[in-house]
Amino acid sequence: MRTLSKYEEIFTKIVKGYVDNYPGHSFQFYFDDLKYPRIGKSKKTITVRFTDAKDVFRRIFIQGSMGLGECYCEGLIDVADKDYKEFLFIFVRAMHDKRILKHVSIFDNLRVLKARGAGGFFTRKSQDKNINSHYSLSDWFSNTKESNAFYLYWLDPKYVQYTCAKWDRDTKTLEQAQKNKMDFYAKRLGLDKDKRTKGKTVLDLGCGWGGFMFYLNKKYGLICKGMTLSTAQVAYIQEQIRKRKLQGKVSIEHKNAHDMSGEYDYVVSIGLLEHIDDYDDLYKKTARCLKKDGAALFHAMFHQGFYKPDPFFSKYIFPGGGTPNLDSNLKIFRRHFSYVDKHDFDTLCYPKTLDCWYRDFCKAEKKIRKLLKEKSRCKDVDYAIRVFKHYLVLASAGLTMHKNIRNILLKR
Repeated sequence: MRTLSKYEEIFTKIVKGYVDNYPGHSFQFYFDDLKYPRIGKSKKTITVRFTDAKDVFRRIFIQGSMGLGECYCEGLIDVADKDYKEFLFIFVRAMHDKRILKHVSIFDNLRVLKARGAGGFFTRKSQDKNINSHYSLSDWFSNTKESNAFYLYWLDPKYVQYTCAKWDRDTKTLEQAQKNKMDFYAKRLGLDKDKRTKGKTVLDLGCGWGGFMFYLNKKYGLICKGMTLSTAQVAYIQEQIRKRKLQGKVSIEHKNAHDMSGEYDYVVSIGLLEHIDDYDDLYKKTARCLKKDGAALFHAMFHQGFYKPDPFFSKYIFPGGGTPNLDSNLKIFRRHFSYVDKHDFDTLCYPKTLDCWYRDFCKAEKKIRKLLKEKSRCKDVDYAIRVFKHYLVLASAGLTMHKNIRNILLKR
């Protein structure tokens, strides 16, 4: 009769500690053909099947997040889409809640800690390649229209946003949450459509697909210029400028944010700081580009204390990416600006946003699969789809444990 390997045994002990502290679900595991007794008392049971289970858990406990993610992407971990986040919570919470490891020996605790720090990191030869690998999906598509189609299947197409939304108490939809964010940031900048904002200028650093620029122009009449290194985003914005007849009102440059020039009433950056490392240079040039009474706003995921990028994200999603340290960045901000005001989003704003993206990604999976199969260079479409599923769910589970979405208003 098949017996569990040492790594499988460690995992079942962790799960027993998990359901003691998070009893909302029970777990039914199949280690290859071995049906393990259900763990937990809840009637809500999550079923997970492992293929080549001994090797799966060896990889998880030796390679950490990379091993876990790649095993899922290879189809060796089979769990319903709706249950995947609850399964990943076992690993995420085990890293943060000491109560979960109470059934695990000190020696095996060391194995868990080793897995937590495992994995190397991945970067491209240039910042340009780092950005295009994700935002233009340059490894998959040669046509920017198709890479944009991939994202538009699961992002809001009106004012495309690929950053944390703002979920107020009565917010029901992702579209409303993203509008909340844009309205809130406009208010933070001091914009008022009943006052003289028409014709004022804004520079959007790392502008994504231009959603915030289109919104600011429509509601406040601002003249907007965006900067991005993503060729796909540039193509999309240029097309939207033509469709919306916004020539002379919205413009886009395929340029590094560090190469900004000109003078503006406002400078905004939503989600750029996770992709750069020379903050002093960026903030110095931002201050230089602001008019005397201008204001700048930076939105980012900041960390405090020790930080290490997730190796799965570094390899497959955001090569060269990471989150800036809050304290050190505040010091640099104060070096270049006389007024610095920090505001935190609610802890669950980003997990809620990611959950919506994941839901919409799963709804559109057939269309995405068809696009990848017919138009991309992906050799393994199943693997590619699972990469994005794992990324969205792991990010949601991980960010549930951290309060790190902050926006910082600056004045010269």
